[in-house]
Amino acid sequence: MLNDILMLYMQSLLITMIAVTTAAVLSLGWWVSRKRDQDLKERRAYLYDVLLMAITTTPILSFAVMGLILMVRA
Repeated sequence: MLNDILMLYMQSLLITMIAVTTAAVLSLGWWVSRKRDQDLKERRAYLYDVLLMAITTTPILSFAVMGLILMVRA
C-alpha cells in the first residue's frame, strides 16, 4: 500500500517537474524576447523569481496531479 502511494507520488512529481520546467523556460523565453534592453540585474532578478516560483509550486501541484492520477485509475 505504502509502495503504491510512493510510486504514484513519484509519477506525479515527475509529470509536474516536466510541466513546471517547460512553463518556466517558456516564460523566460517570452520575457527575454519582449525586453531586450534590460541590464544584468533585472535579468538575474527575473530568473530568481521564476526559479523560486517553480520550486514552490512543484510539490503543491504534484499532490494535485497525484489526485488526478488516482481518479483516472479508479
